[in-house]
Amino acid sequence: MNFTQTVKELMGLQNINASNLAKKMGYSPQYISDLLAGKKRWNETTMSKACNVLGIKVKFYASQSLVGRLETTLLDQAEPTYR
Repeated sequence: MNFTQTVKELMGLQNINASNLAKKMGYSPQYISDLLAGKKRWNETTMSKACNVLGIKVKFYASQSLVGRLETTLLDQAEPTYR
């Protein structure tokens, strides 16, 4: 489930419409409608404000493939150790 779907679901559970969410977040109803419709993209600030209004937290996790690529990159960038 993506962030927009989660927000919509929580709005339904809490009986909050887009206009109410916009008012509580400090944005115009049109801007929130555009976010919910996928016409605009969520950013850190809008996500944070939506989470605060809806009473949720967002955690980000790296996928295993990303972790593997990061480990490889870090190893490639490491300076050689001489003894």
